Amino acid sequence: MLDKRNDRGDILRFRLSTPVDIGSLAALRWKLCTDDSPVTDSSARKKFIAAFQSALMNIEEQGRFVPFVAESNSQIVAVLSIIKVAKIPHPDDINGQWGYLTNVYTLPEFRNKGTGGRLLA
Repeated sequence: MLDKRNDRGDILRFRLSTPVDIGSLAALRWKLCTDDSPVTDSSARKKFIAAFQSALMNIEEQGRFVPFVAESNSQIVAVLSIIKVAKIPHPDDINGQWGYLTNVYTLPEFRNKGTGGRLLA
């Protein structure tokens, strides 16, 4: 866990996500996929969040999902996720893997303030 101040003076905490965060991760994913537009179909949003949570639990059970978050005042304001992908075995690296960076999103009010860059770092 790492704490930093942004240019507004907010203390941002950067950490690995926990299972408690799954609802927030789903809500941020919705915002990412809808380009931050307001919710006009709450049933579609509910259905999406349920599907996201189910898919995420499957990926987490396989130990391949590594989400990182930035939070301000106990609210998650940014997320980025890494999916671990196994490499084909090589004589020099039998258990090799690489990370696929995905699901990168920052709430609009925290953009262009270094939040995403710090989270990536």
